[in-house]
Amino acid sequence: MRYPRILLAILCGLAASSARAADDAIAVEVPKREKPVSYAKEVADVLDAKCAGCHSGALAENKLKLDDVAGMLKGGKHGPAIVPGKADESLMFKMASHRVKPYMPPVDKKDVTPLTPAELGLVKLWIDAGAKDDSAEAAAEAKPIELGPLPAGVRPIVAVDLTGEGRRVAAGRGNIVTVYDADSGLEIAELTGHQDIIQSLRFSPDGSRLAAGSYRFVTLWNAPTGGEVRTFAGHNDQVKGVVVSADGKTIASAGLDKTVRLWNPADGKETRKIDVPNAQVLAVALSPNGQSVAAACGDGTIHVFNTADGKELHLLKGHGGAVNGVVFVREGRALATVSADGTGRLWSLGKAGEPAILLGHNGPVLSIAATADGQSLLTGGQDGTVRLWHAADGRAAKVVASLGAPVHALAASPDGKSLLAGCADKAARRVDLPSGKVLATFGGHGGPVQGVAYSPTGDLVATAGAEGGVKVWDAASGAGIIAFGHRSPDVNQPIQGINAVAFLGDEGLITASASKTLKTWSFRGTFGAWTLAPPLGPHAFRVLAIDFSPDGRILATGGGEPSRSGEVKLWDVATGSLIRSIDDLHSDTVFGVRFSPDGTRLATCAADKFLKVVGVADGKELRVFEGHTHHVLAVDWRADGKQLVTGGADNVLKVWDYAAGEQIRTAQAAGKQVTAVRWVANKPEVAGASGDKTVHFWNPDNGGMFRTFSGPDDFVFGVAVSADGSLVAAGGADGNLFLWRGDNAQVLRKIAPR
Repeated sequence: MRYPRILLAILCGLAASSARAADDAIAVEVPKREKPVSYAKEVADVLDAKCAGCHSGALAENKLKLDDVAGMLKGGKHGPAIVPGKADESLMFKMASHRVKPYMPPVDKKDVTPLTPAELGLVKLWIDAGAKDDSAEAAAEAKPIELGPLPAGVRPIVAVDLTGEGRRVAAGRGNIVTVYDADSGLEIAELTGHQDIIQSLRFSPDGSRLAAGSYRFVTLWNAPTGGEVRTFAGHNDQVKGVVVSADGKTIASAGLDKTVRLWNPADGKETRKIDVPNAQVLAVALSPNGQSVAAACGDGTIHVFNTADGKELHLLKGHGGAVNGVVFVREGRALATVSADGTGRLWSLGKAGEPAILLGHNGPVLSIAATADGQSLLTGGQDGTVRLWHAADGRAAKVVASLGAPVHALAASPDGKSLLAGCADKAARRVDLPSGKVLATFGGHGGPVQGVAYSPTGDLVATAGAEGGVKVWDAASGAGIIAFGHRSPDVNQPIQGINAVAFLGDEGLITASASKTLKTWSFRGTFGAWTLAPPLGPHAFRVLAIDFSPDGRILATGGGEPSRSGEVKLWDVATGSLIRSIDDLHSDTVFGVRFSPDGTRLATCAADKFLKVVGVADGKELRVFEGHTHHVLAVDWRADGKQLVTGGADNVLKVWDYAAGEQIRTAQAAGKQVTAVRWVANKPEVAGASGDKTVHFWNPDNGGMFRTFSGPDDFVFGVAVSADGSLVAAGGADGNLFLWRGDNAQVLRKIAPR
């Protein structure tokens, strides 16, 4: 038979193709088995690793799903993928074993290798035996994972976040979330509730909530908020003392500039400056009626002035050393003082005569306070003791406590049942007055505690340290609530030591500092502070990503089982109820979720190498971005919502145009994986954490890397940036939390694990 030339060419081509396919075929090693092959326990893992990246619910190329048996039986554009009982007639098996083209996985997918002979043998044996789906039986048999305690010393920081203004920073160190004041480095709270390593963290936009994700669950805490209200400037040297009048309408301060100053707390304006002749003022007190102010001076004198006109009413002499403390007693008719000369004195202001001398301390007396009724005095000394005296005549009552460290500051509770002592060993102690028992210890300061105070209700206490931090605590439990750092007016200078603190109502403070200023602070949310809401879950596996919507009402979570599924869920923050589970969006673990600035869209990125955007209202897919060659580990939006940035395990950062659905550029590569990204609001700056032990700043408009933040000794997992870009926080495998200045990469603070 004679064939047309074109037909001969086709037949010859088919024969050659068949010969090449036979040459390319992978050997099949069928195992000898008595028990049937399990799809759920054996075959599914093989297909997830080699096939599900392109053929799954999230990305079903040619309409073919290979991530479950039903999808294989249904098939795609070219018919069923498997024929139960006949592996050699099953298209999926023939392509996977390179017996027919196109070969699977595609040869151009360099990061996915073909099935091995042993894997092909397992798949063949399963298909030949009828391709049974035993997923339900395997799930029923599976035992839930029970987590034991983390091994000692496992304290990596995988996730960090900053409040928008950059004043508080949270770090997931191991399975504990620790919250710090960024200015002072003071630990505010240590939050527990997770068994596994904290994988994700996020403050709500207003800072009133903190969410943390770990194995299967997300925890939500109510977080107090607050910050600096006003700076009172005017003193020309350190401000050593501060006191608030009983009606809260006047503040008096004492300065080393030899002045006492009176202030209006409402607007921070100075209402009167009183010069104290030739003497630095170390402490100050206001009479109960606010008509007199007393100044304790470094030359051993005490001056009493009329607050209305600043005229001197009394000049008291007798101490042989600097007067460290002063307080009015007996309804303002008497004054008590303590001195470096080792004594205290009780002065009657309306009568002539010698003061009563309080003897008993061994060494300088550093601090003094009066009980709320004005009938008893408390003094603290260099000798570490706190002593109680009768305010009527100065008689010694008893030694209340021996605290083992010099007592720099004292305060009495409003109910008269306890006292608060600030000590040189960087801690304050609340002591029961009747028994002398230490009820609570407030530690963590970086220097001596130089100021202490009770709130008007006595529910809260404040401690202030020489390192420049002030912290508010729950008086009864000793739990931290909020903290602040007394920054210098010069931003290039470190925070300044705090010498004294007083409450302004139950939700405010005033501090006196070495920076020559006073500052007022406000805070909210102390009732129920750091309380834990019911956890959100369960999730399929670890929760690797969290984000709050811009209005704080919705929480997005991302995770999934590695190589099996991606998981994205939306939760109602107020009720803790699940709003929507966005199924089949990604075929592998989700590493990043981020709401658009207007809250209408959610960007997600995953191990399947895709960046996707869905509508928040309906969960429908809006955009798909492809370009990374490895896991996409992080995502963020530009402030205008027009661009996105991603970081990947391929060591690169990519910038995307949302409207066009296209990649704009690939930025300069980091040394290792880009594990987290944050776009600095309203600036052409993107921060990215990297496994190369650094944080980098990129210019997304040209892709260049222009600043590097160094310090960590190991892989860096997380990064956070304040809204204005002035503060950068990051943590990594070494467990150290770093804070840098955003403009010059200067290390501001390194907080090591305790």
